Amino acid sequence: MGIPNCRAKLGGDDMETATLHSAIPADYLDLPFDGPVADALFGCGARASGFDQILPGILRIRDRNGRLSLIEPNAAQQQYARNRTQRNIILKARQLGMTTYIAARFFLSTIRRPGTVTLQVAHSLESAQQIFRIVHRFVEHLHPDELRRIRLVRANVRELAFAGVDSRYIVDTAGNENAGRGLTIHNLHASEVALWPGHPQETMAALLAAVAPGGAVDIESTPNGAGGYFHAEWLRAVAGEGYTPHFFPWWVEPAYQLPLTPGESLEPMSEEETQLIAKEKLSPEQIKYRRYLARTFGGLAPQEFAETDTACFLISGRPVFDVHAIDARLRQLALLPPCGITHNGAECVWLEPQPGRSYVIGADVAEGGAEGDFSAAVVLDLETGLQCAEVMARWPLSRFAQELAQLGERYNGALIAVERNNHGHAVLYALQHEFNYSRLYQHAESAGATGKLGWPMNARTKPQAIGALEQMLRDAPGAFASRRMLEQCRSFAYGDDCARRGGAALPGTHDDLVIAAAIALAVREQGGGLRLDGVPR
Repeated sequence: MGIPNCRAKLGGDDMETATLHSAIPADYLDLPFDGPVADALFGCGARASGFDQILPGILRIRDRNGRLSLIEPNAAQQQYARNRTQRNIILKARQLGMTTYIAARFFLSTIRRPGTVTLQVAHSLESAQQIFRIVHRFVEHLHPDELRRIRLVRANVRELAFAGVDSRYIVDTAGNENAGRGLTIHNLHASEVALWPGHPQETMAALLAAVAPGGAVDIESTPNGAGGYFHAEWLRAVAGEGYTPHFFPWWVEPAYQLPLTPGESLEPMSEEETQLIAKEKLSPEQIKYRRYLARTFGGLAPQEFAETDTACFLISGRPVFDVHAIDARLRQLALLPPCGITHNGAECVWLEPQPGRSYVIGADVAEGGAEGDFSAAVVLDLETGLQCAEVMARWPLSRFAQELAQLGERYNGALIAVERNNHGHAVLYALQHEFNYSRLYQHAESAGATGKLGWPMNARTKPQAIGALEQMLRDAPGAFASRRMLEQCRSFAYGDDCARRGGAALPGTHDDLVIAAAIALAVREQGGGLRLDGVPR
């Protein structure tokens, strides 16, 4: 919940508070603090920073009712203040005030730290102007002593310059290919990145190149479909790479609820509603509001008012797999973490190997560079098809082959089926000759033909493999335990450029675990026609 009376809790008259804050040194802004103020803002025993202490007493905004008021951090803003780092990516539902809050923090940094340049980049000119009106309002309602100290010397449609502290606050649009050029940026706020036009990855690369060492970067957006730069960056952040991820569903905003009329009942509850009440503690008033969203926005409700950080990325085009079944399974997996995680998250285990059981491993091989695709492996129980473990990493080919051999040995000498296209040949050679692994799958192109090591992914075999995975996801989605594999399945779609190949990952996403699982299932499914020497069914 937001703070109902922030001024009272912080103490002091508006002007007295602003005068006090104007005397706070710049270095204080990042210092952690606790005590009554932190308790008032974030709850008993909480710790916050100087920013959080003085924001509610110095900057003014227009609230939802159009009234001019001091900033009172709401639940989402409080959570963000507690968990933010120097590099953040924020995925949010609409109207949570995150754009305003980030602008406020960066504005305060601009006027309190001499020589600071803050750049805020919006997706459109209209949005840039709207954000800048918020920043102008911050300036207009500063205490007179503070205004004299910072000495505003330039105020136009895209820049505020403060001669007293030699700082600048600049707003630009992502459509301007020269945005940020020639600047040394200390605070970068990239707003609604999922809506950026043109080539957002190139635009962001140019902006990041201008950020000073130690500078702050906040990327925030509502979702706008699966694939694309923002979705890719979010997936990287969730995987532990790049930015610190912050997700804010619609129900963190207390205003998003509808009162029940006397005697009104919401029964019967759907399965989704029952799960949300149990997991997220939603109230009946919030459930009623959720039904209102479904009626009003239809299929766009998961995007406009996000509930999970996967279902909010709607799939464009024609998805290969049943997205609803995947989303239902993802909701269940929130309560089923892996029983073992190793190699900095590269390997996840859900079912340890059991004596007497047989396993099959599908493997998709990538080059192993710092960027690009991953090498991936999925371990399945040969009899039940249950996913037991997986590996996804950007390892050199020799390292991936070694880890694959060790994984196979651990799972009772599992049959390993490696996609043999491109770099797969090198991994197969290493498995056979460097690590002496003998349980390697051999594929025969026709009945009676001599098999060749590895799975050939081509126009004939890819539909076969993807079809095996599609059937398992449709008939038994509970067989899969991996969140990241299901997320890849979710963004695997047909399109004009990939329909003949049986589907592909949307731009900015990956399909390495999809291919590995599909190979393992195809090998398992066709045990009679494919060579599975020594492996019982």
